[in-house]
Amino acid sequence: MHETSSVGILTSGGDAPGMNSAVRAAFRSLKMREPDREIVFFREGFRGLARRLDSSSDRSVDRRAVRDIIHRGGTFLGTGRVPELVLPAADAPDRSDRLAAREAFLRVAVANLYQMNLSHLVVVGGDGSFRGARLIADTFRETFPKRPFSVVGIPASIDNDIFGSQYSIGFDTALNNVVDAIRKIRDTVESHKRAIILEVMGNTSGWLALQSAIAGGAAIVAIPEVEATHDHAAIVSRLAAGVRRDYRYFIIVVAEGVQRMVPDWSQHLAEKIELDKATRDVLGAPMEVRINSIGHLARGGSPSAFDNTLAGLLGSAAADVIQLGHLPGEAAIEGDVVVGCRGPYPVVHPLAEVVAKSPRLVTEESPLFQLSEKLMLQAAQPF
Repeated sequence: MHETSSVGILTSGGDAPGMNSAVRAAFRSLKMREPDREIVFFREGFRGLARRLDSSSDRSVDRRAVRDIIHRGGTFLGTGRVPELVLPAADAPDRSDRLAAREAFLRVAVANLYQMNLSHLVVVGGDGSFRGARLIADTFRETFPKRPFSVVGIPASIDNDIFGSQYSIGFDTALNNVVDAIRKIRDTVESHKRAIILEVMGNTSGWLALQSAIAGGAAIVAIPEVEATHDHAAIVSRLAAGVRRDYRYFIIVVAEGVQRMVPDWSQHLAEKIELDKATRDVLGAPMEVRINSIGHLARGGSPSAFDNTLAGLLGSAAADVIQLGHLPGEAAIEGDVVVGCRGPYPVVHPLAEVVAKSPRLVTEESPLFQLSEKLMLQAAQPF
């Protein structure tokens, strides 16, 4: 390690409740062991690496910079996505222009990192953020082969789909926000004997939809990974069976990724439910269906106690990896890494492995999916 090297910290990608706590934990843990080491905060995610450093970074930050942020949602450092880091498709008509923009961005970013004498960059974010971090780290080492530099990733994503970590920061808060919405909306759909289609976030992975549906007592869940859950006819058949068993209302939770795979999925399902003859014959009238989207509300609010604790665990573990080269009691690990958790214990995986195996998806064999099959409404339900 370069004797006077600095450590950079940034938050990237979609905001997640608990990001502030992770930044605070990494900062306090680093300073506890090395009070004179310079910590640099970059603003607006990776974008802050390639802008004027005097306006996009805070150098030599002290304890006041992380005061009173642990209870705040979002990220006080700001975040964002950087399209320049995404490799364009081979047949993209503007491929050459985008490749040039990508190269220009990387050139400025690594020059700034070198100028600031950074040996480590802590990236708090999700799958896309880790891919970008790996690209930046590889470019830095190719450009400045004699200067030590590595990335330490901290998983923060309400999708909870990062390989190598049982939980990612922000998921528990989002889960509780969605379950709270389900509980609130239950009152009105039960009063009117309606069905509600509740759209939640989850583009490629359905963990948020699946766990909120289980915890909230939903009748149906549809997730991107399991195509059988998208089948309108099967869902209508299950609802008809519920009506015959005198169910007063139905809550259907669907992840946004299903909508991307099947355009207007919710609207078409609502129409088929309202037109279903079997349901109408029992009720004497069509069942009314409403569609609500929780969307970005799931990200909002103060982080849960679990997310703040998890963020503290992972932020502190990131500092251990930077300063000790390993987690306490474990073997040394070199190169770019991601610090995750297995239960209450921190674990470390190579960044390349995390990127290659993310996103972590729901499968039909997943215990939680199997649980949903037991707890939710079925067409052949015998009781």
